[in-house]
Amino acid sequence: MRKGIIVKIGIVLAVMVAIVVIGAIIAIKSVNLDQIKEMLSTQVEKSTGRALMINGPVEMRLGLVPRVVVNDVTFSNPPGSSRPEMVKIKRFEMEVALQPLLNKEIMVNRLLLSSPDILIETEPNGPGNLEFKVADTQKEPPTASQTAADSGGSGFRFAINEIKIVQGAITLYDRSTQKSDRVIIELLDLLPNTKDATRRDLQLATRIREHTVNLSGTVGRIGTALTGASWPLQLKAVVDGITFHAEGSVADLPAFRGLNIALNAQGDELVEVLKKAGVLSPQLPSSLGPFSVSGVLVDTEKQLALNKVEVRLGQPDLAQIQAKGKITNLNGKPTPDLNIEFACSNPAALAPIVGTEIPLKGPVTFTATVSGNEQKWHVRDISAMVGKSDIKGALEVHLGKRPLLIGQLSSRLLDVTDLTMKKSGSEGTTQAAQAAATKGDGRLFSNQPLPLAPLRTLDTDLKVQVGQCQLESRQLQDVQAHIQLKDGRLTVVPFRFTMAGGVFEGAGHLDSGGKTPSLAVQINGRQFELGKLQDNGPISGGKSDLKVDLKGSGQSLRALMASLTGETVVSVGEGRLQNKAIDWAAGDLLFQVLGAINPFAKSEDTTKMECAVVRFLLRDGLATTNNGIAMRTNNVDVIGSGTVDLRTERLDLGIKPKARGGVGLSLSTPLAGLIRVNGTLAKPSMGIDAVGTLKTAASIGAGVATGGLSTLGELLVEKVVADEDPCRTALGLKQAAQSQARPKKEPQKPTPKNLLQGIFSR
Repeated sequence: MRKGIIVKIGIVLAVMVAIVVIGAIIAIKSVNLDQIKEMLSTQVEKSTGRALMINGPVEMRLGLVPRVVVNDVTFSNPPGSSRPEMVKIKRFEMEVALQPLLNKEIMVNRLLLSSPDILIETEPNGPGNLEFKVADTQKEPPTASQTAADSGGSGFRFAINEIKIVQGAITLYDRSTQKSDRVIIELLDLLPNTKDATRRDLQLATRIREHTVNLSGTVGRIGTALTGASWPLQLKAVVDGITFHAEGSVADLPAFRGLNIALNAQGDELVEVLKKAGVLSPQLPSSLGPFSVSGVLVDTEKQLALNKVEVRLGQPDLAQIQAKGKITNLNGKPTPDLNIEFACSNPAALAPIVGTEIPLKGPVTFTATVSGNEQKWHVRDISAMVGKSDIKGALEVHLGKRPLLIGQLSSRLLDVTDLTMKKSGSEGTTQAAQAAATKGDGRLFSNQPLPLAPLRTLDTDLKVQVGQCQLESRQLQDVQAHIQLKDGRLTVVPFRFTMAGGVFEGAGHLDSGGKTPSLAVQINGRQFELGKLQDNGPISGGKSDLKVDLKGSGQSLRALMASLTGETVVSVGEGRLQNKAIDWAAGDLLFQVLGAINPFAKSEDTTKMECAVVRFLLRDGLATTNNGIAMRTNNVDVIGSGTVDLRTERLDLGIKPKARGGVGLSLSTPLAGLIRVNGTLAKPSMGIDAVGTLKTAASIGAGVATGGLSTLGELLVEKVVADEDPCRTALGLKQAAQSQARPKKEPQKPTPKNLLQGIFSR
């Protein structure tokens, strides 16, 4: 309903009542009913510019309490309306007190309107049928004698004791949409207040869209409002179990200005309100708790505002929401400025209400100040807790064809398990990898289209700082990132964090705006300790460097991996291999190979590792390495070459061990001359290369076939000459200058004793 509609309806009715009352007094004097009709019609048209028609008879019933009864009254609509009549009244009855007439006061004891039918028409850019134009027939202000003549020469004061409306209706018609709503007035009764003569008691029973409204309270006299004096009100309404209160005043009721009205709405159960509003989801719980909304309605110039807003809803064992502040421009585009507080002990319990899973770990708390308008929204002073994780900052949302999100967020501690409810540690990762290996076509990389559509719906400029980020079994510190998104192009430049004692820096670019998404990633890690990346992992220590420089494109992760071009390098410094911790199932491929060829893996708890390198060059999804896999321990050098075809996910790697310093490793090399790693990324396998084994057997010759111990021993203790530095070879660096030649030791002739010691001893 447009602002002031009720007021204007009241004014129209008041004018009509006043004209009829004046006519009644004249009728008492002259009892000329035809003249009464003509005079009433003339006065109403002069006051409103509309026609008043009295189609039925006018009855004058004299007595101690004279009554005037008018039947079939209509009040016209302006041209272009949906029907000729704005107001139709079946019966109009008025009782007038005689004694006040002696004091020139018209006291209407009772005014009864039976079956009034009022039509209110509205339109977006116009007054609808609520504009009343008075004919300008006088160029000069009326004289006192003219005014007296227009009022029948009465000079009487006017007052009404009781107004009663029964079985009425108000129809609200929107001209633009051609839709209408109908309000049924079953009873409206306005009586004098016994305690305050300036007020009237009000009772109203209506039906709006099948909702019953019962209103009661006190209001100021209509006559007082028409004189320009402040109009008080104190009302209570009950609508479908919701109780409303309104208390205050309107300084200028005809203009609907100078409002100062305290409003309140409350109920015992929010679920019942949602059901009445048409939210009939079966997932709704039986109870959401009580609610209350309050504020003070005021006006400044032409705008309505709700100050001192306070909202409370929910219950502690589910969720609670509170809001305090103000909402301006209620009669235009509402602009809130509210402090919001939200608390939920178990977010998963809200899933049936919102219709989707909520992966957050409780308890969850959120506070912020929200303000904005149709162009821009601000979310300031954000303070949130999810489990043990915290978030602070501020956001700004620019609305438009493409929304823009700007802001800064910071966190002291951010644990991804609080935000995803996933199981922490490597166990969850291993289970996910196994599930991917057995699902669908058995490929590790999904062929589903990348979910990049949201990147094309908004732009972003967001700065993020995290003191400590717990990422499953890994912990990141001092995380910094500048995230920008424009027209579907996502850039993270720069990003920086520390992990395992080292520093990682880099940049990322993802362009989803074109036909085929493209990705470019650069990461440089310096002096991080490899052994700290995994609890109970196969290595301790190992200061490492990392370099990743990759580019690719594709509609899916599988297509993206199949197009990668660039380089990846991991260089590991001195550390110790935890022989008991090496686990093929955990995916530590290089360490598993070393465990298979290390003669001390079962007899020693740890093995000293001097260095390790894994370096791949990628072109269009094919990763190749030529002696780019290397490891040196105090006993063994390991060199590897081969390919990882990301297009098919197939592995083809060869790992060759070489003994150092005449240790007993060579006792096992007839079958471990070349370890082959093949299969797929989802299901890798390791075994002895068949060709390599035959070559080794052929070189052993008849001594192996006949089991000659001395011949076998001579062959097995013979040292294999290794690279001076296999790690430098893997990195593509030149070998360091050869050390000065040392005196060559005479080889010890093997005996059965030292042969067994070479296999089993420490």
